[in-house]
Amino acid sequence: MKHVALTLVPRAAGARRTAERPIDRSPSPGPRRRRSGFTLLELMITLGVLAILASLGVPAMQDMLERNRLKSAAQSLMEDLQWMRSEAIRRNRTLSLVIDADAWCYGITAEDTCDCRLTDSTATDACVLGTAGRPVLQRTGGHDFQGVQIGSITSSLGSPPRFVFEPRRATAPSFGGVSMSSPAGAQLRVILSKLGRVRTCSPDGSVPGFESC
Repeated sequence: MKHVALTLVPRAAGARRTAERPIDRSPSPGPRRRRSGFTLLELMITLGVLAILASLGVPAMQDMLERNRLKSAAQSLMEDLQWMRSEAIRRNRTLSLVIDADAWCYGITAEDTCDCRLTDSTATDACVLGTAGRPVLQRTGGHDFQGVQIGSITSSLGSPPRFVFEPRRATAPSFGGVSMSSPAGAQLRVILSKLGRVRTCSPDGSVPGFESC
């Protein structure tokens, strides 16, 4: 019986089974992609839209700020009147709140009247109340409420306009109201009744959130 010898020849290291096709690096015949960015026309249109939006938003923002200052001024007067009522009871003394519309200020005193333009608590006629044996200035100025104006003031005691609380029943022998307005014409009115009740209303309904009066 004859034996046939088979000789296996090893494949060369790194040899590939099939030949690779050459890579085609030629540019694609399809359309080129457009580079990202804005053209001058697009930029001008965008700036124009932003300018229009700004022109619409700025007046609305300004009006809102003016209304907020008006609300703060009316709230300050209302709170001071309520505080004065409680102080009249606590001190068992008649207290007065005097308003100067021209100087845009008001002050609280235990005397018949005072000058709210004075900022020195030791000055004669200054709006002060005694606390722990020393005079303490009790005044509010319009510089805290930029643009807000004091309009009409009605007071049952005449000139200078003032409101008075008496301690026994915490009623107001001198009562009335103070109108305030913003530069745009929004109006609020703080009203003190004869019974000593304080409320704020909007004469023409120009300030949302307040009842008409």
